[in-house]
Amino acid sequence: MNQGQTRIVVIEDQIMLRDLVTSLASSIPGVTVVGEAVDGREGLRLCDDEKPDLVIFDLFLPSLNGTEILRQFGKKNPKTRFIAISANFTPESIRELLELGCHGIIAKSSSASKLKEGFKEVSEGGSYLCPMAASLLRESHISRTQTGRRKGRLSNREREVLQAVAEGFSTKQIAEKLTVSVKTIEAHRANLMKKLEARSAVELTRCAFEMGIIELPTRCSQPLPEDRPREI
Repeated sequence: MNQGQTRIVVIEDQIMLRDLVTSLASSIPGVTVVGEAVDGREGLRLCDDEKPDLVIFDLFLPSLNGTEILRQFGKKNPKTRFIAISANFTPESIRELLELGCHGIIAKSSSASKLKEGFKEVSEGGSYLCPMAASLLRESHISRTQTGRRKGRLSNREREVLQAVAEGFSTKQIAEKLTVSVKTIEAHRANLMKKLEARSAVELTRCAFEMGIIELPTRCSQPLPEDRPREI
């Protein structure tokens, strides 16, 4: 951590919460928010540009989820510290975040004072686990599930493609988002279908949900369709 100002990037797609997080972080002496992003891919680009000391990110983000930001940016920038926030942590997601080197885990149900406490603790070089996250870890015996093993077999790009499929983007749209050819995305989708033993985009979406790559299909509360096929 820098001896001067601690430079922070905030990545959160909910405007009200992003404003709150930015305001709380900025109120800590020695902290400066140098950038904000509304989705994961924009957030990753911002981190690459700004090289912040601390990244505060939502676990479930459009385009690229928070775990992938931690995985990809954290690997290249081991001195950067990370805080994950979410309304839907699970024991498995907490374990994965900790294994990837996340320094703080804070539930969105936490009070503003707890949020600020966590931000301050991590910005000063410590670690912070909110009471809810700590309780989940105490009460649950976390074991590696089949979905966890399957997720570990996916490359960074395959996880990105899987999230895009689950968010409802077509092959052409995914190719444009990732600036690669349609044939490349078709190959990634074929590999995903084989690795995850899925027969349709609906089943790929269900796998993404079970793996914690997306929060809910298309970020809504509707159940996954059982019979209606989707474009592959």
